[in-house]
Amino acid sequence: MSLFDEGRDLLSKVHSADSGRIQTNRCLDVCRLVLQAVDHLGTGFMLVKSDVGGNIDRLARSAATNPERYDADIFAIVEDEVLAGGAASSSSSTKGLLWLKRAMQFVTALLNRLTEFEEESLSAAASETYYATLQQYHGWIVTGTFTVALKLVPARQSFLDSIGAASPEGLARMQTFCQEFSVLLLELHQFLSENGLDDPAKV
Repeated sequence: MSLFDEGRDLLSKVHSADSGRIQTNRCLDVCRLVLQAVDHLGTGFMLVKSDVGGNIDRLARSAATNPERYDADIFAIVEDEVLAGGAASSSSSTKGLLWLKRAMQFVTALLNRLTEFEEESLSAAASETYYATLQQYHGWIVTGTFTVALKLVPARQSFLDSIGAASPEGLARMQTFCQEFSVLLLELHQFLSENGLDDPAKV
């Protein structure tokens, strides 16, 4: 099974069949799979991978504290954290979900862009995607770090080969996964935005 076929299979299990809610560890499994694509973006993205992995682990730890409630509904983690007054902390699961969602939006937008602009280099696609998604939340130091990382990505074809998307069929599978994952990411975004938790502060 290809990376993106596996991703679609995982996505089909994210929402509870009973409640329709987003199950925390099922959602995190999809994010872990997407990290496999980040692995192939080069050494410049090691810090990004570490940060994303840290947010995944943070949410998994929160879910483990009350599996019946928190693993069954990722939003319950945030709702209880808000009630307890801890959501604004930089180490909160709320912030972890926010930054995980943003990172996944960046990667998904990049992969989708590669299907739309077939002659564009990976470096150019990554740069355009970064400035359209993440850069608005980054101060000059983080932006500088990303700028260097964007220059260290491999060649487009090499990257697509490494994630199983070099053929027209592979690109189509990647695009379908991106479309389906984007629906889940939009659901996360809307929840955070509607509850005043889409913090625009730069890091």
